[in-house]
Amino acid sequence: MIKTKDEILESLRTRIGEDADDETLSFIEDITDTMSDMESRASDTTNWKNKYEENDKEWRKKYRDRFFEGGGSPEPDPMDEPEPTKPMRFEDLFTIKED
Repeated sequence: MIKTKDEILESLRTRIGEDADDETLSFIEDITDTMSDMESRASDTTNWKNKYEENDKEWRKKYRDRFFEGGGSPEPDPMDEPEPTKPMRFEDLFTIKED
């Protein structure tokens, strides 16, 4: 027999009674979480296969176009790079203040 979520929880309540130890509460939580997840999955009408295929097609086109359209970022000019700075030493982090 197929039961609703409420019917299952009522059967569980009848079976467990007033027991409220940690193990029982964890069991009830697992059952309600599982049923809620199943309900949300059953109500999800997204066609994931089509969504994946469309996304894959779009990214493949963008990747391919990147090579043929030349619209990417230009090569960096080595002359525009800043000169490397001298590494700091521990002593460089502090200044001595004289009174």
